[in-house]
Amino acid sequence: MVLERKRGAGKRFRAFVFKFFVFLLFLNLSCFGPAPRINPPAEINNFGGQASFYARGHGREGRVRLSFYFQLPEKARLEVFNPLGGLESVLWLNGPEAVLYIPKEKAYWRGETIHITADFLGGSLACSELSAIFSARWAVLDSDHGWEIFRDQSGVVTGGMRQELEFAIKETFPDTEIPKIVYFESGELKVRVRLLKMRFNQLLKEALFVPSFQAGAKEVSWEQISELWKR
Repeated sequence: MVLERKRGAGKRFRAFVFKFFVFLLFLNLSCFGPAPRINPPAEINNFGGQASFYARGHGREGRVRLSFYFQLPEKARLEVFNPLGGLESVLWLNGPEAVLYIPKEKAYWRGETIHITADFLGGSLACSELSAIFSARWAVLDSDHGWEIFRDQSGVVTGGMRQELEFAIKETFPDTEIPKIVYFESGELKVRVRLLKMRFNQLLKEALFVPSFQAGAKEVSWEQISELWKR
């Protein structure tokens, strides 16, 4: 009887190991599946999603994850996570005004949007311009923003330049012009944004775009928040 129980336990264990390795194989294969597809509407009111962000230059190098929400024409919320999934900072953009908050330090900064986008991407970008690039609404950049837009022989936008800042679209989502991989470059600063997921015209609460802080949070200078942000 003892021998039969041991044999039964051995069979259950081998079955468990087999199922576990089948699960791992399925998980690994899913990582190499087809590129995600999106279906952008004819008129975009808002969009959100997830992205990976990599920057190198000015004596620093780092990689983070982003969750982002854009409410057209010029509101945005970006949540920055470290590689382990911990929330590092939250950035709100509301037209010309920006707020950057670091929860673990209970510190926040208020200032100009173009000030923080210049530090983030290497060139001054309005919220409306940043959302235009990520959602392929090129008419926004073609109007009065001073951009030189680059297109291939078929007329598809491949990038753009204004003063010291240049962006290049390295890949788009299948069957769309929505960028999937965007490079920003300005001087020695090089940034790569890889858009992982995109959702359009969701029901976003207005409170999402209103800065909110923990009790006891203190306003600090740009020099102070910049030092905390880049640790």
